Amino acid sequence: MTPQTKQQKIKEIEYQTRMLKNLKNWIRNLLIFSSIGVAVAYWALKIQEGPLFTAVGVVSVIFIVLSVVLSGVIGFAFKNGKSNVDKIIRQV
Repeated sequence: MTPQTKQQKIKEIEYQTRMLKNLKNWIRNLLIFSSIGVAVAYWALKIQEGPLFTAVGVVSVIFIVLSVVLSGVIGFAFKNGKSNVDKIIRQV
């Protein structure tokens, strides 16, 4: 292995590690958004009455489902990215 190739792999490890950190931040943000969605949905569907609040509640539930699905997709990407970084580390 040439030193240049090793340096490129080290840079790739650093870059992918930063991207994995970004994915963790996205998962955290989506968890926060889904929690806010639960609070808004509960407020709109259980505490308030009327068609406007029902619509807000339904939109909140859709927002919750979307946040959870995206968290799963990003979690899967994080898992694959982590295994990719581990594979590169083993090569270096």
